[in-house]
Amino acid sequence: MFRTIPRYEEDGLGLPYPIILIDGAEEEIDDASGEVVGISVPNTEELVAAVAITRALHPLKLDGSEVRFIRRAIGMQSKDFAVSLGMDPATFSRWENNKQECGGWADKEVRMAAVIALADQVPGLTVDAKDVIGLRIIPREGGEWPRIEMRLVRHEADASGETAGGWDKMAA
Repeated sequence: MFRTIPRYEEDGLGLPYPIILIDGAEEEIDDASGEVVGISVPNTEELVAAVAITRALHPLKLDGSEVRFIRRAIGMQSKDFAVSLGMDPATFSRWENNKQECGGWADKEVRMAAVIALADQVPGLTVDAKDVIGLRIIPREGGEWPRIEMRLVRHEADASGETAGGWDKMAA
């Protein structure tokens, strides 16, 4: 038996902070004992894409680990991603490893890449690349991380009787 968890903090996506899932994780309950035997998160690939886009649209300056998360969500190797951005792979590596700060234009380029590359993977998330253009980047205060909440939206059953779901960000 499965039971939906109303609020679950997912910390296994590769970010240094948890993503809060609203009605988006399920506990598997052993029918005989009633004990929780596991927790699952449906549509994990779509969730990763939705989180990358949501983070791209959050104005807090990107940290190196977030740049790496976005690149991995897009599915590119570091060198290839750097080249696609028109930059030196060694500089990009320094960004990902927090050895060099990502400048303002480059921060927006990484965000734009996330929105353009991942929008089709998250049909339930309304995204406009123009939102990145007008984004005013907020400097990061020491140890500050964005709060990202995602919800799993369940749709009506299809012809096979299966209910589909998609990820959407919660209003800020």
